[in-house]
Amino acid sequence: MQTTPTSLQISPTHPEYAKAVLAFELENRRYFEQWIATRGDDYYHEQAVSASLQQAQMSANLQKECHYLAWVGSEIVGRVTLRHIDRVFFHQATLGYRFSQRHAGQGFATAAVDIVIQLAVADLHLRRLKAVVAAGNKASQRIMEKCHFQCISRSHATTLLHGKWLDVLHYERRLSP
Repeated sequence: MQTTPTSLQISPTHPEYAKAVLAFELENRRYFEQWIATRGDDYYHEQAVSASLQQAQMSANLQKECHYLAWVGSEIVGRVTLRHIDRVFFHQATLGYRFSQRHAGQGFATAAVDIVIQLAVADLHLRRLKAVVAAGNKASQRIMEKCHFQCISRSHATTLLHGKWLDVLHYERRLSP
């Protein structure tokens, strides 16, 4: 039986989820590192993940960052983050996400990003979200398009990854209050 996005649940991160987050990160480490810098071997231990989740919870309490987990049943299928939250002048944040390779193409990323967008409006009263995507990451670009982000610019040779300089695409979405 194929899981559908309707079974997707979103929750804030919490240190009690360290084992599940570690399993998710370990399973997808090589997949993620195609597009983002490695976190290093020291991260991939339950204690380090728990400390990371504690830091995320403190940042959320200060409303500087909001970290969410996307679940299907008891399994994490993705993570979505709002960073650099500015509720004073710009009322914006930077969106980031990562979803498991095994669950790719099933609509989970798009559904989770849509839910986090709703939370950004309802809970944080944000008016704009930004995102940066590697120019070669076609799947992530499709998520941006499906979630109604517009590509507003391209930065050439801006990110060094695996010894190569990559272009990145800058996206934004204006939100209705």
